[in-house]
Amino acid sequence: MNKSLMAIIAVVVLGLVVLYASAFTVQETEQVVVVQFGKVVRKIEAPGLHFKLPFIQEAKRFEKRWLEWDGDASQITTADKRYIYIDVFARWRISDPLIFIETLRDEASAQSRLDDIIDNATRNVVANHALIEAIRTTNREFSAPEEEQLLTEQTEDLSNLVDDALAETKKLPKSLEDDKNAAVAEAAPGLPEQAIDVDVDSDTQADTDAEQEPEQAEPTGREEAAQNRKSSMPSPIRDKMQDLLPGGSSGTISVGREKLTEFILEKAQPKAFKLGIELKDMQFKRIDYIESVQAKVFERMISERQRVAEAFRSQGQGLSAQILGQLDRELRKIRSMAYKSAEMIKGEADGKAASIYAEAYNKDPEFYNFLKTLESYAKTVDGDSWLILTTQADFAHHLQNIQGGPN
Repeated sequence: MNKSLMAIIAVVVLGLVVLYASAFTVQETEQVVVVQFGKVVRKIEAPGLHFKLPFIQEAKRFEKRWLEWDGDASQITTADKRYIYIDVFARWRISDPLIFIETLRDEASAQSRLDDIIDNATRNVVANHALIEAIRTTNREFSAPEEEQLLTEQTEDLSNLVDDALAETKKLPKSLEDDKNAAVAEAAPGLPEQAIDVDVDSDTQADTDAEQEPEQAEPTGREEAAQNRKSSMPSPIRDKMQDLLPGGSSGTISVGREKLTEFILEKAQPKAFKLGIELKDMQFKRIDYIESVQAKVFERMISERQRVAEAFRSQGQGLSAQILGQLDRELRKIRSMAYKSAEMIKGEADGKAASIYAEAYNKDPEFYNFLKTLESYAKTVDGDSWLILTTQADFAHHLQNIQGGPN
């Protein structure tokens, strides 16, 4: 009884092992090739449960989905003698697993063969065309408004600041009231603030009145600058920008980027088809100059940008000099008016002082002469001075009349 049970168990286990070795499942994303002693027996693409001979046949699984190929960048010389690096990528799948397993065996081998196929096709196509053909897709030219936008967007904020500064210079006599008072105080120190009264020049007042008249339709600072911004833009910038734009001096294309990719696919697809591979799409991922050329290109780009920046900088320096010059003229005008008012105030003060002295003299001339003589004594005579005077000298008149007191 025990032997029969053991035999049954052994048969069941053996049957399970055979069933496990003969049954296999196929996923929706897979395709299977059944191989017997290295020879292809059949291929299975339908998903589900399938069977094979146990221990004799083997199921080789392959992807049914689209796979990615991304090769290394390769150095190519174009038809116009440009030395560049081109990096491309492609999409492929196993279209015929029977041919694929006979020629390549696995996906790693397929990736290696695709490196050679696509790289050779890319070299042959790109080397027979100019660099611009691999860069541009159409002959669309950049219109003038687009060029102006590229230039004006970079300087809009600066132009607005300059326009505001130019507009403010017309209001300098009002905005510099503190500087005017400081100039008057410096020219006439000691004067009370009520005495400082400088009138604005008639020409300046006329300009202010003209600005306030609603009938005048002349443009103000920002409007005038906005109208003249295009004409005032440095000509080197406009000229060089046309050359830097893709549609400037690079010429037109006859093939274009999309056509080049189609040519590469036409050359690579037949070779890949012989390996059981279908190439669906190929695109340029990166096109760049080689390192030695890149350095020269960057130097040229930097020099051109510096040239454009210098043009803007010189324009700004010219506007700055204009603003500072007008500011300096206004300050000199204010200081001149302040000095004039200070001298007038001083003259009026001297005249009033002289009238006061004259009035005091008319009231008591003898006492006035006495005070003036005492002031001269205090200025000329001190403890270390000796005076030799005659008895008839006017300077000693009051000294002779002094009565000596007791010692």
